[in-house]
Amino acid sequence: MNDLGSLAPVGWLVFAVGIAVIVISEMPRKDQVRSPARRISGVLSGLVYCLLAGIVIWPNATSAMQKLLAVAAVVAGAGSWYIGRHARKMDRMARGT
Repeated sequence: MNDLGSLAPVGWLVFAVGIAVIVISEMPRKDQVRSPARRISGVLSGLVYCLLAGIVIWPNATSAMQKLLAVAAVVAGAGSWYIGRHARKMDRMARGT
């Protein structure tokens, strides 16, 4: 993980994809109501891309910081998966029905 400086342009591209996923998950659809849980899941999915890109974009970071970004990406991915999988149940609980 020492020579990541040459991959910085690819990292910025992955970061842009992550931002695009976040924006798409927050954009309202035409006739369809998006559940809040699904929106949160989409934001967390985009955050995974942004965190992983941060490892490559910031090549001078310490090894501990790179590990922290990787762990944060795994946690965000697991959170996105869990919320996406249980979105219907979470929305019902939030509405109180």
